[in-house]
Amino acid sequence: MIWISRILTFLLGFFLLWGVAFLVVTTYGWERVWHSIHGPADLGTVEFFRLGKTPTRDEVLICPQSLCKTADLDRLSPVYDTDALTLRTAFVKMLEQETSLERVDNEADPYRLRYVQRSRLLRRPDTISVRFFEFNDDDVSALALYGRGQVDIPYWRENPRRADRWLDRLKGLEKSAD
Repeated sequence: MIWISRILTFLLGFFLLWGVAFLVVTTYGWERVWHSIHGPADLGTVEFFRLGKTPTRDEVLICPQSLCKTADLDRLSPVYDTDALTLRTAFVKMLEQETSLERVDNEADPYRLRYVQRSRLLRRPDTISVRFFEFNDDDVSALALYGRGQVDIPYWRENPRRADRWLDRLKGLEKSAD
């Protein structure tokens, strides 16, 4: 009989703990919970020339050739057959399809964008920094993209999936191989 008492005590404690967690989240919302635990959702600007990834985070780094540390790249950025401002315009238009996306930079540099996107269920914030580059007298351009999660959830890997989705939508602007 004592084992039934222990099981019931465990179950009561378990459901009480999850009940309190549920009340906190429903009262304050996931955004405020994440902010109180991990700080602001916007993780700030990055300098792509000095950027290196950390091995344990949900991150993605896509850069043009020889711009970032090659060992840290997830993949090279495609080269686009347009100037950087046109690429930026197409990129911003492509983002209209995204949900829970908020621009957080101060809009001072037209070649730099920074966004925070939250996951649907847990509202987990990711910061995505984008920088546009022009090459060969405005004939071609490329972009650098660095996405990182504020909350480290192992095996989540949302940032690489998001980057692939965004770059796939820009495929029509890529420079064709001559």
